[in-house]
Amino acid sequence: MKRYFIGIWVLLLGLTGCSDFLEEQSNEYAYATTCKDLNELLVGSGYMKNEVISGTNALKPSNKTGVYFPWLNVMDDDAEEFVKGDYNDTDPSTMLRGFYAWEKDPCNTSGVLYNDPTWGRLYEHIAVVNVILNKAEEFTKESEADRNAVKGQCHFLRASFYYLLVNLYAKPYDPVTAERDPGVPIKLTHYVEDIEYERSTVDNVYQQIVSDLNAAIDYLKDYEPTTVRRVGLDAARTFLSRVYCYMGKWELVPELCNAVINGNKYSLKNLPGAGVKDTSWLDANSPEIIFTQGSNSINRVFPLVKGKTNSAAFRVSEELVSLFDKHGVKDGEANDCRKKFTLFREEVPANEGFSGFYIPRKVGAAPVNEKSLFVSDNFTLRLSEVYLNLAEALAMTDQEEPAREALKSLLKYRVKDLQPITATGEDLIKYIRDERRLELCFEGQRWFDLRRYAVSPKYLETKSIKHNVYGNSYGGNGTPGILEGYYLLPTYPDGGWVLPIPAVEVEQSEGSLEQNSREDCLLYN
Repeated sequence: MKRYFIGIWVLLLGLTGCSDFLEEQSNEYAYATTCKDLNELLVGSGYMKNEVISGTNALKPSNKTGVYFPWLNVMDDDAEEFVKGDYNDTDPSTMLRGFYAWEKDPCNTSGVLYNDPTWGRLYEHIAVVNVILNKAEEFTKESEADRNAVKGQCHFLRASFYYLLVNLYAKPYDPVTAERDPGVPIKLTHYVEDIEYERSTVDNVYQQIVSDLNAAIDYLKDYEPTTVRRVGLDAARTFLSRVYCYMGKWELVPELCNAVINGNKYSLKNLPGAGVKDTSWLDANSPEIIFTQGSNSINRVFPLVKGKTNSAAFRVSEELVSLFDKHGVKDGEANDCRKKFTLFREEVPANEGFSGFYIPRKVGAAPVNEKSLFVSDNFTLRLSEVYLNLAEALAMTDQEEPAREALKSLLKYRVKDLQPITATGEDLIKYIRDERRLELCFEGQRWFDLRRYAVSPKYLETKSIKHNVYGNSYGGNGTPGILEGYYLLPTYPDGGWVLPIPAVEVEQSEGSLEQNSREDCLLYN
């Protein structure tokens, strides 16, 4: 067999041109002579890196090799800051304040700017899968099944990275304006092109995502992944159903969702019947997990505070805590069992000045130390989302009774004493959106959902977000911070609903990359 040399000049082979994300960044390389070798390259450089953190100094949003975008879960309406004692430079609130306050340039720590690594990291992954896709075509002596498995994973992964890029650095998909709204650059070839890359339209990026996912579905039909950290057919179907919901193509969603449900490979965790110490709802052993890639930083962004003298981080917003009671309360406990399996209430002593303090813990209160067990807080697909996508699609296409049945199929495994679902029209859509918020909170979806609701062609919903900020009370260690005011993110499209493209990329592109318009949000006292 001919020996192939694949030089993963990480961004050189993927995107080459004028700016940093288009230039050579690394001369790491690997030899590949078989599809097995290509699979190893996929695991090492194609998939998002598996990383879970909890240590004091582990949260570094400027780190090019650490956790992925830990700030995604503090920009929406599910998080609120808290301060206990004094700030320090490694506190989550200090490092993520720019994103929490929707600053014009959020990539700063205490006002000191750093280069946003997310853009480059995602394009690096794209570069790798482009190279592997090309080489898989050349390995003609390998079995078709082996080559298809490699190609299917690559197409899915490329779709996932463009999905993240376009939802972070471009406007949400609006059917009216998507064909002219600037998206992100698209690069599909494995070789160097001496051209100036420009931003493709949002519509073009989404069309590429759909094309890749349809290719993944075709190639993965005979591939059975052996771990939830590898892509299979049902992951591609589930992800495509999400993308179609984003695009308002609800008529295309039910077939995909029903194929996953009827395959009977996954099952919903029965939370009403689960024990208090059962932590397998959202770990890698959960029967609900279809696929997961990337990192988890929830335990660090939302840390335990009992007994700590100084801490400035984040907790669950009161609005979300209250929403968990929508199904009623009995004997002081919410009928919605997700509350006790999603939120952890710290019993902080009165002399520490806090009460009713909740942090998100879908796996458990203690930090997850075993990398084999955690699931990502920024890219996870599970069966419950399949039911929610199905319910949304049916309701949006005026199939309300089947939509309610899809909701019931999920909620009977979540809520004790579930009452009949009778909502219709816009009330039914609101019901579904609330359930999506409750079910998928702190999994990297709420921010994207708020954006897409604001441009929905049916039942449009806009919302401003209020984020309280606190200062040091100067009352000594352990003293609660004093409320200084709040930042208010206006309803879309004003304010910081779209992240800025890294300034260094715009500057070095010599005008080919158009920067997003973004303004600081005001601090109200």
